[in-house]
Amino acid sequence: MNISYTRFLILCLFGILILSSCDKKEYQTIVELDEENIQAYIRKNNLTEVVPFGNTGMYYQVLEEGTGTPLNYDSKIPLVYSFVTHDGSYRAVDTFSIANRYADFLGYFPYGSSVANGSSGSPLDKEEGLKSVLHEALKNAGGKIRVLVPSRLAYGRNGSKLVGSNMSLDYTIHAIDPESLPEYESYVIEKYIPSISGMQLADFEKTSTGIYYNIIEPGTGDVISEDSTVKLGYALRLLNGNLLEESATDSTSLSLSNTIEGWQEVLPKVKAGGKVRMILPSAQAYGVAGNASSSGGNGIPPFSPLDFEVSVKSVND
Repeated sequence: MNISYTRFLILCLFGILILSSCDKKEYQTIVELDEENIQAYIRKNNLTEVVPFGNTGMYYQVLEEGTGTPLNYDSKIPLVYSFVTHDGSYRAVDTFSIANRYADFLGYFPYGSSVANGSSGSPLDKEEGLKSVLHEALKNAGGKIRVLVPSRLAYGRNGSKLVGSNMSLDYTIHAIDPESLPEYESYVIEKYIPSISGMQLADFEKTSTGIYYNIIEPGTGDVISEDSTVKLGYALRLLNGNLLEESATDSTSLSLSNTIEGWQEVLPKVKAGGKVRMILPSAQAYGVAGNASSSGGNGIPPFSPLDFEVSVKSVND
């Protein structure tokens, strides 16, 4: 073989090796990327008190110790939560939204049951996910915890409709003690009432069942009984002020005995032609579970107090 040609081949191969080594790139694993994003978020927000949750990649800080019901996987517990992506591109902070409230077995959280917005099978529904932090770190209801969740335990590389790719999440979760739920809702209602235009807490009466009501017009017509059929109009709001439903003054006809308990209790306090504002705790409305299919598809969130303004047009017995 020609020596010059052999030398040429060797030089070519050597050149290819050099080019290949120059073109080689270092790629981060998802674990490394998540840790980098979370550490940058911790520094940016001065979260000096968060600590690792084992080797899961999550970090947590107990904001308020829970002293109520133990948070076991087979316990039903009401949860209010919010979260923000590590880059701030998406925030879910409206705690009266149907997507920010949960009430079911802790073992299903998050989104592991139809109660939670029908989102069964969420990427967050993992044994090493949020449920384990609540069970092992917060331990008892009545407290609050902050949890930084790496993207691989959340929506991962694909993201979701609202959360981008490889986004770690900063959760704040309030676990409400079921036994203290009436007290919690009463507090929420009393904080809400002053936000109603022209009204103060002193304008409302409170029933033994926790309903707050204000008779705007008592009415002068027929008396309403528990068996009455009434023609009326109403407006329904959540306690973030969002209007869920509204009807004309006489567009709805219903039998009072087939309505929610709050209406059965309050509407007999007015007569035909009357108008009343009533704010119902969830026990007098749609309960701990809420009603995901109601309200024109908007849904009633779990354990939601509801603000109704009802005008009674006529009464038939």
